[in-house]
Amino acid sequence: MSSVLIRCPKTGEPVSTGIETEPAVFRKLPRVSSRMRCPLCGEDHVWSVGSAWLAGEPRSLRLVSALKIEAA
Repeated sequence: MSSVLIRCPKTGEPVSTGIETEPAVFRKLPRVSSRMRCPLCGEDHVWSVGSAWLAGEPRSLRLVSALKIEAA
């Protein structure tokens, strides 16, 4: 299982969403918005799978996954 990460728009740092999942499940998640309180800056951030990635996933796979999700 891997942590789902997003980038904090205020600090630019990666932040865990608190969700852990398998890559196959992550790629099938619906494109819906979710909200979380950022532990780095304290603000609420709205995110979806299009702006998220799995911890440890190479950047090239993140881009391919995002393109597949957008095409769906």
